[in-house]
Amino acid sequence: MTDQVQKLVARTSFVAGAIAVVLSPVPLADEIAFLPIFGVMASRIAKTHGLALREMPWRPIAATTVAALAARATLNVAVSYIPGVAAVANAVSAVTVTRMLGSYVDEACAAPAEAQALSVKEIAARLKEALRGRSAPKVVI
Repeated sequence: MTDQVQKLVARTSFVAGAIAVVLSPVPLADEIAFLPIFGVMASRIAKTHGLALREMPWRPIAATTVAALAARATLNVAVSYIPGVAAVANAVSAVTVTRMLGSYVDEACAAPAEAQALSVKEIAARLKEALRGRSAPKVVI
């Protein structure tokens, strides 16, 4: 990832974490709010690769984004009834998903013809690993 993409993903992660904290009392509301945020992040990452919007591998990116939000929602539902813990878990999982998606989109835009969507199972495994404090493995397309 270039410095420009890293900064973009870091800013998007901050925004996603803040939204997750604010919307934590409303179950699954943040997932809906993240869709346009991740779309903008993806288009800006594509721009750093010199891709026009029509040249982006939107299908695998969209499928991976939906799978990531589904995996995140599954993890967050388990703690949604605990007020303080829910906000923290929402923020941590939002930042983790955003960073993982940023890495995935960066790789997908580097080789758009080879882009493959990640499954919910793959994403859930990476989320669990990242949330346990280990660094997530690099996303391979």
